[in-house]
Amino acid sequence: MDRKNMLTGRPFDDLRAILAQLPDADDCAAKKVREALAGKPVDSTSGLAELAAWAASWQGSSNPSIAESHICVLASSYEGQDTSSVTDYIEATSKGAAAVNLLCVEKGIGLRAIQLAPEMPHPSDGDWSEQDCMAAVAFGMEATAAGGNILGLTDMAPGNAERAVAIILAVKGLQSDDTLLAAVDKDFANNVKVLLARVQGAEGDPLEVMRRLGGREIAAAVGALVAARSRRLPVLTDGWAAIAATVVLDALVDGATGHVLPAASDNPMQALAWHLIGKTPIVGLEIGGGPGCGIAIGVSVLGAACAMLGLRDRTQ
Repeated sequence: MDRKNMLTGRPFDDLRAILAQLPDADDCAAKKVREALAGKPVDSTSGLAELAAWAASWQGSSNPSIAESHICVLASSYEGQDTSSVTDYIEATSKGAAAVNLLCVEKGIGLRAIQLAPEMPHPSDGDWSEQDCMAAVAFGMEATAAGGNILGLTDMAPGNAERAVAIILAVKGLQSDDTLLAAVDKDFANNVKVLLARVQGAEGDPLEVMRRLGGREIAAAVGALVAARSRRLPVLTDGWAAIAATVVLDALVDGATGHVLPAASDNPMQALAWHLIGKTPIVGLEIGGGPGCGIAIGVSVLGAACAMLGLRDRTQ
């Protein structure tokens, strides 16, 4: 996607214009996959069969593939958080020492980090301009630069859980005492309520909510998901940035993230957040191996789904 095409007016208006032109799923490809699986010795209505049809619909092919899968880590930080954990993680991945490296090597998955100035923490008051916010959105579009068959999107941004939960509650029009906060401690809940106070009167504008509450990795996740949709690139996610980005985009355009599936949840609160959004993680376990691990496992499950198309037809 040419980012220069976004510079035609107010940045958020440009993004809305892009969203209005995103391609639809290829229902014909999905139908062919379902018909093919109906003749195989498998349950063509199973979750795996639906995964294969989903991949086909967004790749635009009746022979979906995970052959070229890439995971992108959006690295950022917030004031008051330990930024060393971000830089340490990036260094570990560059040396092949993180858990996600092991899983990626085993499955032949590419891995890269997009560093969104983690050494310069996002201000705690969320005071950044629409232009700066959209610059992060545009930068996030680079997550799709490697192309391929599947994009994995995750983040490393300590402190973004509170931001993401606040965005979910504000955009979905839920009360701050919603069940999503029942699973957290008092301090977390109080911090979310403070964040929600910043968007009073702006709840009807998802992009403004994102600007006031989100950091660079959340804005970049929005850009990555938009760019992936424009390329017909299915996306598997884990982490809070993708959850927040999904809520924002679906509030702007119904079904905007049809090409996005959560690979896994890291904790019960993320699982509940995905439930509120209406998506179910591919992997039911709480992975807990660090950013990207759930995606690597999810890619394996998706690969198994696609492989079923290679089964011999059921004998009559």
